[in-house]
Amino acid sequence: MSDGPPDTLESRLERDEAAAPAGGSPGLVELLRDLDRSGRFHRDSGIGRVFHPGRLSLRENVATNSLHVVIQDNHVAAHVDLVSPLGLHPRGPSRYSVRRAVAHNLVGMAQDVVSVVRGRQGDHRCELDCEWLAANPAAEVGGPTTDASAWGVQLEARVAGPLDEARLRAALHTAFAQRPLDHDPLEILACRDDDDLEAAREQLHSMAVPVTTWPPVQLCLARHPAGDVLMLNLNHAAADGFGALGVLRAIAVAYAGATEGEATLDFLSSHDIPVRPASAGTSAVVRYGKSAVERLRDGLARPARLAVDQGEDRDGYGFHLVRLSAEDTRQLVDTASSGPSSGVLMTALHLAMGEWNLEHGTPGRRLHVLSPANLRRPGWEAPVANLSVTARVSTTRRERRGPVSARKAVAAQAARNKATRTGIALIGALDRSGLLPMWAKQSAVVLQPLTGNLWVDNAMLSSLGRLDQAPWFGADVGQAVELWFSTPARSPQTLCLGAATVGGRLHLSFRYPHRLFGPAAARRFAEIYLGQLRLVTAPGQ
Repeated sequence: MSDGPPDTLESRLERDEAAAPAGGSPGLVELLRDLDRSGRFHRDSGIGRVFHPGRLSLRENVATNSLHVVIQDNHVAAHVDLVSPLGLHPRGPSRYSVRRAVAHNLVGMAQDVVSVVRGRQGDHRCELDCEWLAANPAAEVGGPTTDASAWGVQLEARVAGPLDEARLRAALHTAFAQRPLDHDPLEILACRDDDDLEAAREQLHSMAVPVTTWPPVQLCLARHPAGDVLMLNLNHAAADGFGALGVLRAIAVAYAGATEGEATLDFLSSHDIPVRPASAGTSAVVRYGKSAVERLRDGLARPARLAVDQGEDRDGYGFHLVRLSAEDTRQLVDTASSGPSSGVLMTALHLAMGEWNLEHGTPGRRLHVLSPANLRRPGWEAPVANLSVTARVSTTRRERRGPVSARKAVAAQAARNKATRTGIALIGALDRSGLLPMWAKQSAVVLQPLTGNLWVDNAMLSSLGRLDQAPWFGADVGQAVELWFSTPARSPQTLCLGAATVGGRLHLSFRYPHRLFGPAAARRFAEIYLGQLRLVTAPGQ
């Protein structure tokens, strides 16, 4: 056995720092250094390490709403403590206070109880959790890598005319002129048929595109007999679905001949993002009192899992794409005239998952679907960024008895999530000036609000809504005739459904982990979903 110094976490971080390539991007060690040197954090030592063995713990030196960061290997976790256990000493180092530590633990236990009753609405205690993306220096400097946790937005457009490779590459340089490109983001593939196109799509979205390289996107131009398809895999930390759409539009505008100033993308670096707490229209007592019983049941009842069918033990995603007819799309719009069409899509998804599980012999229990909410102000032309927070919508087997009861349950929860501004407190924590450098916020790809994520969610539903105008690539190519979109899943068995309406037709992208479905199973699930969508949009429903 070696007589050298113990292999502590700090020593491992020191070795990682020494092994990092010269000029490399900031990593986990730099985050630790920044927090340590800021003078705003207490670093646990001595008795403090008893509570976090083998980990580094840093607490913000404020009495209330104190950010607590815990680092272990390449894993970063954080939350905001309502009461800090530290006794603050303006003229000396902070130390643990017995009185404040007792208050800290009592408040923590009370919050845990409230989280069950309220369904972890996200505005009582912010919890952040991520794997550090910069843990592999080779991935930073070498471009995209195949990774089990590929976390990117799928966005692709099919055009009627062929796209010229040289013009497209020039358009990329124009769109991403914010800084010089670190790598060639474009690959050209010849696809003889739909099978080749599907293989290209799966290969592209099995890549983990680093957020620490520029641009944080990988593209594939697929030459297909039915028209060229431009596919984007955009790191989800850099942009949400609307941000990805902005990237595609900028590339199209640049391809059509716009100047650099007109088409250059503005990725979010330092902008004043409006963050508002829960709506004051209804008192907290009344608002949460109405939902206490349901939320308690939601928190205590273990949700059902979406039944696996033909799943394979391998990483990555498969895709099944469906485009509704103009008539079916109009019917959906007419049905949703009293509210957003996403409510209709959400209702059909809950009903489809219920029927799927019933067919596979696993009926009952609650089903959970996450749905992103866009934080952008109406009419606000924001820079490209991830400005979405997620909220859970769940249903019981009783609520899934039919389209009417399911839609009522979905609408009630959607209204409550909107009123309580679910997940906003997390954004408020990230927005705390000076606590974390911007690159650290952008690198933490899974620092999404874990609202209601006590148990694994069954699916995620994201919608770009109805696009008045599809991306336009110039007079010789024209507008995109198809547009497909989806976001990644948090779990190896979570289904993702992305929706966008272009040219009067709804485009649905069923994105499934290979561990959940095989291609035939995904096709069958899509058929069930479309059947339920027809029921929900039928006259009189």
